[in-house]
Amino acid sequence: MDRQLSRQIAYSGIFIALILGIGYALAFIPNVELITAMIFLAGVLMGFRRGMIIGIIGEFLFSALNPMGSGLLFPPLLLTQVLAMTLVSLSGATLRHFVINFKPGLKDTLIIGGTGLGLTLIYDVFTSAAFPISAGFTFHETVATIIAGLAFSTVHIISNVLVFVLLVPNAAQQTYKAIPFFSETYPVKYRS
Repeated sequence: MDRQLSRQIAYSGIFIALILGIGYALAFIPNVELITAMIFLAGVLMGFRRGMIIGIIGEFLFSALNPMGSGLLFPPLLLTQVLAMTLVSLSGATLRHFVINFKPGLKDTLIIGGTGLGLTLIYDVFTSAAFPISAGFTFHETVATIIAGLAFSTVHIISNVLVFVLLVPNAAQQTYKAIPFFSETYPVKYRS
């Protein structure tokens, strides 16, 4: 196995460990989590393929081994969680250049905050729809369930917007600069 592949595997393992550690550390605080941000950062720093693998494995393990209740007990929910986090990692990879070049200001802050809002909303809609769809609810009943779930998701959405605005760009930029592996393997052209 070549050195580059070994490093990719090692950093993937580190990301997955961070996702699990931070996920379980905050598991007992309702609707506050950093998993979405970590998986987004995996996409930013590790690219499409590796970011997606990290998102799938990290979310699957977190959900399957969750101290609040295993996702293995309700496979449709587990599937929607993994699917949503796959989209989160792909979004991170897509926005890599923007995040690495993020500059504090209204435009960039609105974009990164909107990204956090949109990704969290997608996750919450997917997971809220898992039960009614799998239970055979009608379309209108499913929509009503999703809307009812969104009221509960308010704290989740607000906290993730704050995490994306206050932590994600700085964490990505500092990690990208501090660890040469990321800039060598996944170079980003800096904007002026």
